[in-house]
Amino acid sequence: MFINSFVINTHSRSARLSHQGFTRKVFATMGAILLLLTSTRPAAAQTPPQPPAAWEFYVSGGWLMPTGAQRASIKTADLTAVVVSYVPRPSFAITGTFEWARSHDLAIAGQPKLDIFICDVGAEARGSQLSLGSTWKVAPFLGAGGGARSYNIPRLPTDPTYNLAAYGSVGGEFAIHRVHLRLEVRDYVSSFKPLAGSGKAATRNDVVIMLGLRFVKKGA
Repeated sequence: MFINSFVINTHSRSARLSHQGFTRKVFATMGAILLLLTSTRPAAAQTPPQPPAAWEFYVSGGWLMPTGAQRASIKTADLTAVVVSYVPRPSFAITGTFEWARSHDLAIAGQPKLDIFICDVGAEARGSQLSLGSTWKVAPFLGAGGGARSYNIPRLPTDPTYNLAAYGSVGGEFAIHRVHLRLEVRDYVSSFKPLAGSGKAATRNDVVIMLGLRFVKKGA
């Protein structure tokens, strides 16, 4: 009986000591975390300020590539674009684009030259710069926007057509020293109405690839 009581008391004492030790560890850990948070608060307050808002300007070349049913209406075209971006903070930009694609209307006899003018405004979410080796850096981005486009055959007595369009985009800005190269792929969804005949407007899809170059001032 005495032995059983001694064993029980020993186990109880060990359990209390173990519980006290665990409690001390918990409080010590909490104290260390609190001390760490307290010590890092001034450092957070000393975070460098965001750079001022900036403007970016690109003249880009590329291609407009019809997909799906659009391939029966217009031909793949060379494209020239002017891209202007307002960057209020490094992670966000508002971008305006004017594009001119030089195509041909495949639905008209002789496949006459077709001018496609596109005007868009969109928003971009930009990621932080990533290193590509020891020299190159890249900042990826995703975008979305919309606007209008017109189709015009300059050598035929037809009126231009005007259509709404929306796009989603993905791309990146590659930088080496002061040289910045912007690569962007846009997937457009737009309405399309034939310039000749009495065809009805339909929803069409095409892809635009743009490659632009700009030079950045030292210290920018």
